Amino acid sequence: MTKCFTYLLILLMLSSCSFFQLRRPIIEQGNIITNESVNRLHIGMSPAEVADVMGAPVLSNSLTPNRMEYIYTYQDRTNPIVVKRVICLFSNGRLSKIERTSI
Repeated sequence: MTKCFTYLLILLMLSSCSFFQLRRPIIEQGNIITNESVNRLHIGMSPAEVADVMGAPVLSNSLTPNRMEYIYTYQDRTNPIVVKRVICLFSNGRLSKIERTSI
């Protein structure tokens, strides 16, 4: 009887660890977008220069070659998800517009 009780107690202790979720991972996805890197962007840059500053774009579409999208999502344990997005639009091979959103 005590052996059964001991197994039951161990089982409850192990299952409670996953129930309370004491350890939740920090989740980061996409390009890390900082204010410093976005401030380094300026109108008239080439796509190669933008890629040097921001890195390779997360989204690229062959139907819209004049657009580079950078997306970054971050979730810290129980806090809400932070989403940052930078869209670089090109005209005649040069940066013509920078769109920034943060959710």
